[in-house]
Amino acid sequence: MRGHTNLVRGAAFFNDGGRIVTCSLDKTLRIWDVQKGTLVGVLFEGHRGDILSVAVSRDDKRIVSGGTDRTVIIWDVESKQRVFDPLVRHTDWVRSVCFSPDGKRVASGSDDRTIVVWDAETGRPLRTLKRHRSVVFGVAFSPDGLKLASGSWDQSIRVWCTDNAKPLLKVNEQDYVESVVWSPDGQQLVSASCKTVKFWDTSTGQQIGQPCTGHTAWIRSIAISSDGSFIATASDDRTVRLWSTDTHQQIEQALEISDEVCCVAISPNGALLASDGPGYDVYLWSIADMLKLHHGHESHKELDSKQGVDLVRADALSTPPSEGRIRESPNTSAAHPSLMVPATSPEDTSRAYDKDEDSVKDVKLFDPSKVPATFKYSQETKEDTAGDENEESEEDEFFDVSPSTYHSPLL
Repeated sequence: MRGHTNLVRGAAFFNDGGRIVTCSLDKTLRIWDVQKGTLVGVLFEGHRGDILSVAVSRDDKRIVSGGTDRTVIIWDVESKQRVFDPLVRHTDWVRSVCFSPDGKRVASGSDDRTIVVWDAETGRPLRTLKRHRSVVFGVAFSPDGLKLASGSWDQSIRVWCTDNAKPLLKVNEQDYVESVVWSPDGQQLVSASCKTVKFWDTSTGQQIGQPCTGHTAWIRSIAISSDGSFIATASDDRTVRLWSTDTHQQIEQALEISDEVCCVAISPNGALLASDGPGYDVYLWSIADMLKLHHGHESHKELDSKQGVDLVRADALSTPPSEGRIRESPNTSAAHPSLMVPATSPEDTSRAYDKDEDSVKDVKLFDPSKVPATFKYSQETKEDTAGDENEESEEDEFFDVSPSTYHSPLL
């Protein structure tokens, strides 16, 4: 789906399954019609910097976003206007945002090493959680809304009580954490930890089973299906992968993309997966077809009849017919072209199928070196960032995340 004028950094499906919202370094949010692959209405404009994270309320009436302007904005979906002025509390980039299940609260994680919980109905900050010692890349409310999880580059995952901000659990990771999600039953947390995916018992903090291994570079984003049966990951190794939450094994081959992948989202009915890709486009993939290839046609037959989204093929989400193409990547989409449903941009690094000529032809190559360098690394300060009334006695060390110790862009 084509429209953004800079790199896409976040995506979230609406719960109606028919729309998806994306955020970008072009400082805009855009809503797309999943069936048509077209932009719905006007752009959401209001951030003064790159937008790094986006989420949708469960009732589909509100969107929340955060970015490099250090603000959080809550938007009204119908009017496409800000509900309040930008919410100001963080002192550095906002990396992650989420709604509570009832839509009454918003949480945001930042490079300033804090999490802020906001009243989504008034815009007032309710709590500032300060125990992390490095960038907070992921925040997620539990399915019942009673807990809030956060993942950080301080190599920890923390769980907080939503009502009083009391710390409930700390998981001492061995890796930097870039994304966290809850299982639908609230019994497990799943984390993107460097190149692996790990599962954690939310009552004890103990790791469950072996990690998911296979990625060869950092995992930037993780999503879990609504039934909790599988997860999807997006990585700097230029792949999107599906994993079984039961066996922790990869499902089917990795979906290869010709550039690093930063975000991934799964539709509510489990039929589609969205990711960013080469250029500034948004890609949609048929999960049902992938799972059928792995488990057999019958075991996932129900996905075909789910309401809200048809199992798409090459032209279902394309822009006008002259532009709709199937992108062919090594070893993956070439073998299973029906899995991919992008509308490619001229900058796509790929070969494309021309529907009019019924042939495969080369398209213009995308040169990553032409993308402006927008790398940024967290600047650690000398201040103590422990919690206010919930101060810990432990002596946590600050972590060096300077370019000398980590060479991949944080955007």
